Amino acid sequence: MGIVVGIDLGTTYSAVARVDAATGRAEVIPNADGGAVTPSVVAVSPEGNILFGTEAKEQQELGYTDTAAFFKRYMGQAGYTVEMGGRDFTPVDLSGMLLQGLVHQAEQVSGEEIDGAYITVPAYFKNSEREATIEAGRRAGINVMGILNEPTAAAFAYGLNGKDAHQKVLIYDLGGGTFDVTLAEVDGDSIRILGSDGSHILGGKDWDDAVARWIAEQFEDEFGVDLTSDEEELAKLTVAAENAKKRLTKAPQAVIPVSFEGHRGKYTLDRETFDDVTSYMLQETSDIVDRLFASFKPAVTWDDVDGAILVGGSTRMLQVHDYIEKMSGKPPLGGVNVDEAVALGAAIRANQDASGNARPQLMTIGGGHAPSGAPRMLIGGKRITDATSHALGMIAESANGERYINDVLIAKNTAIPAANTHHVTLRVPRSGGEMEVYLLQGAERRPLDNDVAGKYVFSDIPYVQSGSSNIDVTYSYDENGVIQVSALQRETGNQLIMHREPVPDDMSWTDRSPKENQPQGVSVSGEVYLLIDLSGSMDGSPLRQAIQSAHDFANQLDLSMFSIGVAGFGSYFVNVQSLTHFDNQVHGSIDRLNNKTIRDQAGYGTDNPLGNMRSLFSGDPGAKLVIILTDGSWGGERRAIEDAHQLNSMGIDTIGVGISAANAAFLREISSLQDLSGLTDLSHLSESFSKIARVISA
Repeated sequence: MGIVVGIDLGTTYSAVARVDAATGRAEVIPNADGGAVTPSVVAVSPEGNILFGTEAKEQQELGYTDTAAFFKRYMGQAGYTVEMGGRDFTPVDLSGMLLQGLVHQAEQVSGEEIDGAYITVPAYFKNSEREATIEAGRRAGINVMGILNEPTAAAFAYGLNGKDAHQKVLIYDLGGGTFDVTLAEVDGDSIRILGSDGSHILGGKDWDDAVARWIAEQFEDEFGVDLTSDEEELAKLTVAAENAKKRLTKAPQAVIPVSFEGHRGKYTLDRETFDDVTSYMLQETSDIVDRLFASFKPAVTWDDVDGAILVGGSTRMLQVHDYIEKMSGKPPLGGVNVDEAVALGAAIRANQDASGNARPQLMTIGGGHAPSGAPRMLIGGKRITDATSHALGMIAESANGERYINDVLIAKNTAIPAANTHHVTLRVPRSGGEMEVYLLQGAERRPLDNDVAGKYVFSDIPYVQSGSSNIDVTYSYDENGVIQVSALQRETGNQLIMHREPVPDDMSWTDRSPKENQPQGVSVSGEVYLLIDLSGSMDGSPLRQAIQSAHDFANQLDLSMFSIGVAGFGSYFVNVQSLTHFDNQVHGSIDRLNNKTIRDQAGYGTDNPLGNMRSLFSGDPGAKLVIILTDGSWGGERRAIEDAHQLNSMGIDTIGVGISAANAAFLREISSLQDLSGLTDLSHLSESFSKIARVISA
């Protein structure tokens, strides 16, 4: 059996720790160079090899551009990539590469196989960032036992100093790229996290960048040359700034030599200047502490805090110590190694059960079992109660139906695991229903003032006798702070089928009144025209699948409420079936779309058919909709856009669905209901048409 470890996956430096089974004490596994921490840098060498840690950091210091650092700041952000060696890497890719290197190195140094790990994250990480961290661990081949908030891990490490008295402590965690502040109660048996706040874009790197800007300004004032215009020189400048910052923790000043384009400068940075150019960031940490204190009812003050634990390499800056002592009236609490505390705490968590006791493998000595009544072999192990860092809610209508609001289900600072349920009444058509839930992290009333953390779609909701179903939607935070969403239909007692979809780029509909807003289409009665591309490029499978999709669509509409018309187009427009409520006429006309006579009438080109649609709808009240399926570019696209807008102004909505070579931008232009329009492929065409039918039915 191998060991389980704690991994501090840091923005600038990372560490791996284990628990010694003989002593029950957590210890850092040194890296290959004998150091406790390893640079969180990965690189691709000129030969194409993956480098990590010290080797990659050395490449960075030489100005080599195929390196990546500080990628932890971008975890969970879609679209962010770093190019190295001609390839694009996501933050999950880069973190996975780093984790794989850390684990392999730890196994070589310790001589033991690693069976699992707890990986730490900033307390203020949101759901996407936590899920991305877990995924990175899995890509590295790690059995991810769980993730642990960094301040919580530090609280475990604080327990190593042997103080069992009840204390309320502030954990001030300023790392290389993130800042967390957590209030916790620690005693001999337990750690209770009361609340957290922070920023994942504030850390030692920002102090480095401020110093680098100061150096660049001195150089430009002296020589009229901008150092920051050269990417390689900028990388070297950032490293020089970091080294100067570190020297100021032990010396009153740091001398920084700079050579560029034949110019040589030498600049002296003293502590007063350093504090001056970085003071606004220290103030930002102070504001976050104040925000955390104010979030409690009643509000907490420094007088309520027994002391502050400093964690993270950036807390070595003397200005941080001065700030803590000034605000609290006492020096920071000792007994915690700022570089190792998080990894040590994670190792303790990895080796304990939910009650804080040692896992069975630590209760053995020399291959045998510990004697009866022996103390648990895990120093620092405590029962942990963590808390949410973000409130959790959903987009809902206000009580008067006038606007969309954030309906909070789980409040910030709630102990986790946590769950709460929201009741929804949903109209479900006979063909089955669908429900979309937009998850929000934050407590602001306006939905878009929060993080839209996910879109959860519940499909195939069974019809019930009344047509109105009662759905219980449950939100939960698991012990890792990761969100779970589920729904249960009361009438059947069954859990609903759920899948996640990307959050749309355009969420502006949430700022409109629900009474004005129809993001899901139309009412439960009306007229629908299916307008199908019959051009030559649709021959064969495309047209056969289009016909099947049209049948699936018609099968899901209640023809006592809706009338359906069918038309085709190529070079010319062909009205195959006028609006009808009769099932056999609808399905018969859909089949005739592949009739040779109709195909010949349509021709094999593709021209704008929308100008023909205005006269095909009745003047009766009710919703009116044109669903357009096409597979390529049209002649007269500008005119088509104008015709679509004219249809919309007449109260006729349009949905454009494209396959093959269709133009997504053009489809958006001719679609008034853009949530339901867009590109798909043949294998998902029926699904797209069926979804449109379910939405307009509901």
